[in-house]
Amino acid sequence: MNDKEEKRSLESNKKQYKILSPVNDIVFQMLFSKVNPEITKDLISSLIDEKIDNIELDLDKRVLGDDIDDKIGIVDLRARLNENIECEIEMQMYYSSNFIPRLLFYWARLYSNQIKVKQDYKILKRTIVIAIVNDRIRYLNELKAHTVWKITEEKVRTKILTDKFEIHIIEIPKAIKEYPKNKKSKLLQWMMFFNSPEGMEVKEIMEENKEIKKAKDTLRELSEDEQNQRIAEARLIEMMDRQDMYDTGYEEGQKSGQEETKKEVVKELLKIKMDIEQIIQITKLTKEEIERIKKENNL
Repeated sequence: MNDKEEKRSLESNKKQYKILSPVNDIVFQMLFSKVNPEITKDLISSLIDEKIDNIELDLDKRVLGDDIDDKIGIVDLRARLNENIECEIEMQMYYSSNFIPRLLFYWARLYSNQIKVKQDYKILKRTIVIAIVNDRIRYLNELKAHTVWKITEEKVRTKILTDKFEIHIIEIPKAIKEYPKNKKSKLLQWMMFFNSPEGMEVKEIMEENKEIKKAKDTLRELSEDEQNQRIAEARLIEMMDRQDMYDTGYEEGQKSGQEETKKEVVKELLKIKMDIEQIIQITKLTKEEIERIKKENNL
């Protein structure tokens, strides 16, 4: 094989992979929690509209309760900002009925887990939960793409009870519509990237926004990995099945149907010898549940 043929072969192989979607929460985790903290810092800075001098990523994404029977949540990205802000980001492919309760649960755990018995309440830090949603939220129709929620007095809305509580919600479909009128907004630029990382608009954005260019390059590298493709595909199937059951409006049997889908996904991932920690991230099942499925199916 001569040099030209080898070059064509390499280019052909590169084109075979499908670019992963950053609105897939597993891909979002890969992109922002493991590879390049600088792009994570830039993303969060644009979302909360504050300068971030330093960031500490927490790779243990479990939100633990105080007791063994307490509910455990799995968050997408957790970080400490400027040493005095606790922050958690959720990437949601779809809106569901438990969206707000789950955000409140995550905020409450992130806030309460900062303090131990006999410690002073003064050590509690400002706690921010951010939800990026690739969907429209019906009861927020009249509001802009980015909304910020705090605790205010009922009649004097400008009076905020505390700066410790803060929830941000960003709806990607709205952000896309707002972008043409505000192309300099870094928040909207990031939403354009999440929506279509290969789009023409993103190519133009990358000329000025170097962090989004880094994110695009990193996403391409992640997309070239066959195992990453399998992980993302398995998670997408699980999420689409869950959303389908939500859209039908059937409550009875919904939970059991979701569990059956998860079991099938787990079996397929075990067959390709995927690491159990990665399977936990995809399915949100516990290690014990996965081990039980493994044993039941002799995998």
